[in-house]
Amino acid sequence: MVKKLLVCIFFLFIPINMVLADDVKVEFEGRYWITNLSGSAKVVDHGIGTDIDFKSDLGLTNKNFPEGRFTWYTGPNSRLRLAYTQIDYSGDKDIARILEFNGKTYTLGTRVITDLKVNYLKLGWIWQFIHTADGVFKLGTVLEAKGFWTDTSLKAPNMIPPIDESKKLVAGLPTVGLAIDINPHEIVNIFGEVSGLPAGKYGYFFDGEAGVKIIPIKNFSIVGGYRLFDIKADDDPNYAKLRISGPFVGATVRF
Repeated sequence: MVKKLLVCIFFLFIPINMVLADDVKVEFEGRYWITNLSGSAKVVDHGIGTDIDFKSDLGLTNKNFPEGRFTWYTGPNSRLRLAYTQIDYSGDKDIARILEFNGKTYTLGTRVITDLKVNYLKLGWIWQFIHTADGVFKLGTVLEAKGFWTDTSLKAPNMIPPIDESKKLVAGLPTVGLAIDINPHEIVNIFGEVSGLPAGKYGYFFDGEAGVKIIPIKNFSIVGGYRLFDIKADDDPNYAKLRISGPFVGATVRF
């Protein structure tokens, strides 16, 4: 008898909850991104520079990173979003071949300490102008402004004289993409999103994700999925390629 009563209360609660959820205006989301890294770079100065693989040459290892997001629901089918991710990879390795970076030569067997930092900020507007009347399916555009602050340093403290070389890059660019939402149940949201910008010989940038959000109550939800961040900047002979991908988990507070 008690079990039947609880089941009835649960199914009565769901539609009430979702009616209330329509009143949600802002959402704060925290994520934990479990990443896999691949990438390479070449920075030349006075003709000195070689292709360097971040993992095999420098010993950079996979790490996990937090991300924060703020979303303002401007309407039933549109929203503004601000997101920030701080990425920081490091390595400490006796290199197995001669490396040249930004005009400096790191000899075979030299201990090289590497630090790769990326600060990634994006502000976007999502407008899902294609949608069903019941809100089960939504599809539309993503317009975003993305900013990057990167700092790559290679240190060789045991060389005589020691080498401490770094290269900074600050860039901003607009991107366009698509966002889809499927709501098969009142408390389930399946989402997917991709945005980017091809820049021909200058490189490209793409950022995409897909996942599921469970909303048990109006003011709280849990989320999980998979994300890909892929960028290449090319200014011959210099270039940098970075691909970060992996699953993420998180939670949101909604008001």
